[in-house]
Amino acid sequence: MAKLKFSYFQLTFGQDETYLHPEKTYKRLKQFGYDAIEICPPKGRYGLGVSMEDYLETHKTLKSDFGLDVSCINECWGEMWDPYSPNYKTLTEQGTANLAVSETKTSIDFASELGAPFVTVAVATHDSINSNNVRECSEIAVNALQRMCDYAADKNVRLVFEATNHLEMGKYVNTAANHKRLIEQTGRDNIGIQLDWFHANFEELNPYEAIMDAQPLLWHMHFRDSNSLTPGYGTVDFKAVIRGMKKCGYEGYCTIESAPMVPDADTAAKDGIEYLKFLERIADYQLSPEYPNGYAVIDK
Repeated sequence: MAKLKFSYFQLTFGQDETYLHPEKTYKRLKQFGYDAIEICPPKGRYGLGVSMEDYLETHKTLKSDFGLDVSCINECWGEMWDPYSPNYKTLTEQGTANLAVSETKTSIDFASELGAPFVTVAVATHDSINSNNVRECSEIAVNALQRMCDYAADKNVRLVFEATNHLEMGKYVNTAANHKRLIEQTGRDNIGIQLDWFHANFEELNPYEAIMDAQPLLWHMHFRDSNSLTPGYGTVDFKAVIRGMKKCGYEGYCTIESAPMVPDADTAAKDGIEYLKFLERIADYQLSPEYPNGYAVIDK
């Protein structure tokens, strides 16, 4: 079976490191055996005054120096993600959806320049979604996603649509199955699903079913435990997650995210990847012909 690829969402190391000293992240990830880094561009409440142009050049250099790929560009937008912005960006109200499209285009450009395969977009809502407005909100969301996809297609970038929990982004398409339904309405083939196991822990019946429900559109994942800490520090059944990934032939990155960094950044980064690699070894064995009794059936 193909080995999993590991990445880390850089912003969870804090804004100072992310935007002022990103070389610290690259050094840490290289030390602990990661394959890639996930980046959040400096915009909105993020960035500490660093320009997109300077940040792009910095990461081009660091990517080359440390031999790491860029797994994804995370477009953090929406009222809950950017409460200090004068203009919220959502998918479900026309004005804010237009702003979301515009902002996502700049992240698509950023991804294209860095050679990142994906840009993450979220299910941000402007207000409560209910039976009276769900049709209108969905039409606005589908149109916004179509415009993002069309722009991304020209840049050879794909979008990944993150399933979020109802406490953070409202009660709207919170599950992988509902994300899949909305994506199918776009009629576009360059948008898939990003599962975050912290969010999925709220919404899905179990992780294995979530993996199956997302097929064949599961392209990217965030590995964050039930308590928002590094994998292994909470209760998510990551063994089942990895077994499902292996059965489905998942080819994307496993991007670890921990917020806060407990007990510290180095330990969280080290423990997360070591724990998941250990579970991968178990999953490979569980899915092999030798499991469970040590003897493979030989075809005659």
